[in-house]
Amino acid sequence: MTTESNRRIMERFTSEFLTTDDPAEAARLAEQWIHPDITLHFAGTEQHGRETYLAVVASNRVKFPDLVWTVDQIVADGDSVAVRYTLRATQLGDFGDIPPSGKPVVAQSMAFYRLADGKIVEERAQLDMLSVLQQIGAIPGAE
Repeated sequence: MTTESNRRIMERFTSEFLTTDDPAEAARLAEQWIHPDITLHFAGTEQHGRETYLAVVASNRVKFPDLVWTVDQIVADGDSVAVRYTLRATQLGDFGDIPPSGKPVVAQSMAFYRLADGKIVEERAQLDMLSVLQQIGAIPGAE
């Protein structure tokens, strides 16, 4: 796959997969773009498998049912694609030990994807968790 074809795959992934709130549609699209043995690195953890990936997405939809990811920038180089996002959502479900706050959240995120044979085989994601926790009132914000 070329740099440009990998970029186009990620453009479709972000515009179609990340925008659906239908679990059946998410599963169908995941088969198209996510490798069954994907490795996901997030918040100091490493998780494996397409089903695990789908479970993380579904869990986020419970915590933040109106979750919207906006793509701010995509940069591709060979088998790697970097995406910078803005997340907008309202915390209406438990977020770890933090009960629903009902508060809106706007946060920045970035993810680095590695593709092979047209599928995402690895994702390394960084969400501005400090900002999220401050906005939902879990920790004090900067004054």
